[in-house]
Amino acid sequence: MADFSFYHSFLLKFSSIHIAVDVFQDSRDPEAFNAIYKMLSPKLYYVCLRYLKNDADAQDALQETFVTAYRKIDSFLGQGSFEGWIRRIAVNTCLSKLRIDKKQFEQEDYNLDKAQILSEEEEYLQKEETEAKLLRALKELPDGYRTIINLAILEDYSHREIGELLNITESTSRSQLSRAKAALKLKLEHE
Repeated sequence: MADFSFYHSFLLKFSSIHIAVDVFQDSRDPEAFNAIYKMLSPKLYYVCLRYLKNDADAQDALQETFVTAYRKIDSFLGQGSFEGWIRRIAVNTCLSKLRIDKKQFEQEDYNLDKAQILSEEEEYLQKEETEAKLLRALKELPDGYRTIINLAILEDYSHREIGELLNITESTSRSQLSRAKAALKLKLEHE
């Protein structure tokens, strides 16, 4: 029979992300960082997977995220949540991996005819759609569209923030989001 006493004491010692972060910042205890990894890696993996097309790239981005967080832990000042801080690292890591530039967003066009383009007010993502179906459809989108949907809808960035992150104008962000939503809607309808 396996001995789970170590795992049990590990969970009791670092019962919350806040405790693990505080301990790691104070003492650089590797066990504390391991606890941070165990608590946040599943969520952050799915963040990375939404941006990147395959599992290997998402795993690489996740690894880079935690390496960066490890190195820059002192820059986390406790203003806001640690999860939000490391999520931003993950998003920035994914954007770096995509090597997005302004031209990619301005030139991407799905050549949708007017009948296919849906109004912005329509609800594009139905509640009954499963996460797996949505993730598959997101993976099929071009990098620029997938990135805009992730930032605007799933990460709740403003068009101003998206423009700053991607070095594009706010109006380009809005138009790309509209096109990306239409493309995603088409993918979901044809699945």
